[in-house]
Amino acid sequence: MFQFEVFLFSTCIFFSYFLYTKTSISYLCKRLLYFLGYTNNIDNSLIEKLPSKLIIISSHTSSYDFLIGLIIYYGYLRQKYDSYILMKEEFEQICSPILSLIDNKFKLIKVDRENDRVTDKICYNLENKNNYIIFLAPEGTRKCTEHLRKGYWFISKKLDVDIVYLGIDFNSKKIIFEKNRKAGGNWYEEKKEFINSCLKYIPLYPERCFWTKDFYKGSL
Repeated sequence: MFQFEVFLFSTCIFFSYFLYTKTSISYLCKRLLYFLGYTNNIDNSLIEKLPSKLIIISSHTSSYDFLIGLIIYYGYLRQKYDSYILMKEEFEQICSPILSLIDNKFKLIKVDRENDRVTDKICYNLENKNNYIIFLAPEGTRKCTEHLRKGYWFISKKLDVDIVYLGIDFNSKKIIFEKNRKAGGNWYEEKKEFINSCLKYIPLYPERCFWTKDFYKGSL
């Protein structure tokens, strides 16, 4: 918890500094990651090779994952892409006004818990757009769950959008942008791809992942 509070406080300080000084937000985000001890494999040559549309997925055990994804976007990807992210209504109401003050390229999509046609809505809104990123977490919750949502797989197949796994290892403090790929031929294959990527990195709360919880149960 202390680690998260330090990270959140540092993020607020850095973004406040940007608002008042108009210093490059990309520079500030890169310095913030350095300040917090994180390294990553993202550079200009990698970004240039990426397609114009991407779905970025990652394991999600804490709000920390979202903040790191946000910093990666503003530090490295904003110049090339608009960004879309699904967010629960209660969080969207808080974050949307704040983010709109910083950048109109960052777009939140409000998720209605009672609406089971969210993926259809996303596909309809994005089918004629280009140069965008969608951030999605297949777990759909920070709690431990064995039910992975296949919305990102459906969107990838429907719109022919590549998938990239963003690996965040909280033990080694490494952030890895994996090679972009097409969605698996069926959901079973895609689910295995996702879990295989997850297993390469230690999340902040590994006991919240059904594929690692039994291993870490005795050591945490």
